[in-house]
Amino acid sequence: MNIGKIPIFRMMTAKMRWLEHRQRVLAQNIANADTPGYAPRDLKPLDYGRTAGRDSFRLRLAVTNASHLPGKIQKTAFGAERKSRDNYETSPTGNAVILEEQLVKVPDNAAAHQLVTNLYRKQVGMFRIALGRQAAR
Repeated sequence: MNIGKIPIFRMMTAKMRWLEHRQRVLAQNIANADTPGYAPRDLKPLDYGRTAGRDSFRLRLAVTNASHLPGKIQKTAFGAERKSRDNYETSPTGNAVILEEQLVKVPDNAAAHQLVTNLYRKQVGMFRIALGRQAAR
């Protein structure tokens, strides 16, 4: 059984990759805090609808009789789109990196990484229990 094909594991893998790439971008922002003309960058939020597949978040009704209606599937909205804001603080050299802002984003990113790691561990433990093996500790 390939757990990479299960939507929850695909989503967690995509989130881990996104967090890894975001960490690199944040590190570049901090490293270039004194570079003239450098503008800080950040990633767009992850689109789970595209990551997990089109029908992953839709619940289908069970049709136990041919005369039953299948029901209407409603689309789910996954969060609001984050609006970009203009840099309100720019140095005389044109650098727009605000170190305090970047240093707040880094631990948030680390906490999100830890959360996804724990979720992954719990999901694998649940599979092990379902398969009759003792969960890994």
